[in-house]
Amino acid sequence: MTNVDIVRIFQSIAEILAIQGENPFRIRAYERAAVTIEGLPQDLADVYRARGVKGLREIPGIGEDLAAKIAELLKSGRLKFYDDLKRKVPKGLLEVMAVEGMGPKRTKFVWEEFGVRSLRDLEKLCRSSKLVKVRGWGSQSVRNILQAIDMLRKFGERMPIGKALPLAESLVRTLERSKLCDRVEIAGSIRRRKETIGDIDLLVTSDHRKRVMDLFCASPVIDRVIAKGPTKANVLLKAGIEADLRVLDPKVFGAGLYYFTGSKTHNIRTRTIAITKGLTINEYGVHRGTKERKGKLVACRTEEDVFRAIGLPYIPPEIREDTGEVEAALEGKLPTLIEERDIHGDLHAHSNFSDGSASMEEMIAAAKKAGLEYVAITDHASVMGMVKGIKTSRHGLHQLSPPPVGRGSERGRGALGHSNIGEYIKRVRAAATKVRGIHVLAGAEVDILADGSLYLSDEELKQLDWVIGSIHLNFKQTKEQATKRLLKTMENPYLRCIGHPTTRLIGERGGMEFDWDAVFKKAKQRGVTFELNASWMRLDLDDVRCRQAKAAGVKICINSDAHDPQGLEFRYGISQARRGWLERGDVINALPWTRFQKWFKSVQNRVLDT
Repeated sequence: MTNVDIVRIFQSIAEILAIQGENPFRIRAYERAAVTIEGLPQDLADVYRARGVKGLREIPGIGEDLAAKIAELLKSGRLKFYDDLKRKVPKGLLEVMAVEGMGPKRTKFVWEEFGVRSLRDLEKLCRSSKLVKVRGWGSQSVRNILQAIDMLRKFGERMPIGKALPLAESLVRTLERSKLCDRVEIAGSIRRRKETIGDIDLLVTSDHRKRVMDLFCASPVIDRVIAKGPTKANVLLKAGIEADLRVLDPKVFGAGLYYFTGSKTHNIRTRTIAITKGLTINEYGVHRGTKERKGKLVACRTEEDVFRAIGLPYIPPEIREDTGEVEAALEGKLPTLIEERDIHGDLHAHSNFSDGSASMEEMIAAAKKAGLEYVAITDHASVMGMVKGIKTSRHGLHQLSPPPVGRGSERGRGALGHSNIGEYIKRVRAAATKVRGIHVLAGAEVDILADGSLYLSDEELKQLDWVIGSIHLNFKQTKEQATKRLLKTMENPYLRCIGHPTTRLIGERGGMEFDWDAVFKKAKQRGVTFELNASWMRLDLDDVRCRQAKAAGVKICINSDAHDPQGLEFRYGISQARRGWLERGDVINALPWTRFQKWFKSVQNRVLDT
């Protein structure tokens, strides 16, 4: 039973309780617990093994009742309360509630009044004349629900940030170029830089509201206008994601930007603080008094004003997830989050020596153009049968077809094949002389074999300036096997970085599981950095593990993993790092060249002496 499983179960419990019309505070307890668990840097199973139910109760937001339920799930893999709850509500109702425009009250109504138990039942009901006659529904409401059902079926998946952000930015450019808007901002989960996005939220100020709405709804990237009013439009983009545009009053723009940025749980947390001060927060500002009896407007023009009104410093959008940021703000302990300008080097880039599309010289020139002080060319040294790349002399591992798993577990013996490591390094050095003004490292991304050994021998590894170890095969190992594998890899004295550690591909392949406490403890001891792969298809490590690595004292390396000059970018990686609370001092390639050299020599000497 993983954290993800428990999060899913608690979310499901909250949804079922909402359908049943249970106490909102009880529902919110499960929702908040799910968010808390999702953001935990450690596995609940490890906490329970180490400290039992007491350890679970020490987690913020997890009281005695929830701790007992988590313990039951961890011990038996089941939860009687959840099993009993599921029997009371048809399984298909959760899908019904997910339809835009439904919600728990409407879902309960169509279930009790019309016997709706599934999405198909809801669709049939909407296509009949029964629902139109019910007060509070109407023909337009029913049509919207039918459209929402179609969209849910067709576009149920969330969109990766690397696809959603460019779409949002293209809409922003269209609005800005029109000269109709005084201000245009992206809000929602994109502004918080979540790795996957449910929809696009745009906020503008304008004296030409109708023209702005007409312009937005006529955009060529839009497939269909779902709803359009004087200050809000909701559309479906051809890319399969919805976008909302809201026109706000300039006087309350800061409050609106804060409110629509979220997250929902963060906003609930700050509203709770506001209530203790006799204040109310909503999209129109901070007011004195209660929701029912608002008084004087206290703040609304900027987000800073909103935070100041409730006694908090400004909290960056990326960490507004109610995972401790409010407490840190109250204690004056908010991190100074890393910025893209802090990056001095890229320690993972490929050329056409292996599977890149550009020459080494072109990649080095691109790194210099990007303003970097140093770059590592790290072509593949792979057992995967790549025609090009770095070859080894180990135990026949130079063969183009993969060897039996586990062969070559003893490094540096049996030189049966031809290694081209010398030729590779010579080519990197030659390319480096052709581009002045940037330091170049001859590195390699070396396959981590199933038993944890590296594809290259020690004799070959020690000739390189920078060694990344990455898993490119045998993804299906158990948590125990995978942990043992990485622990062995980190024993190699020449390894300095673990590349895209979990091997995940967002939306395509889940990540491998490890005992992260053990892995990070070993990494700290051995001076091994962990990569945050900046490719939006990976973003690996994720934000939660970045935060855990930081807590363990393990340095992160934000790398582009570029395979062409255009791939030398860091913005998605920086966003993920910020979500993981990383500061400049936590990121090894945020060091200027001279300090990076000093760090590298210090670590290498210490490890080689042990």
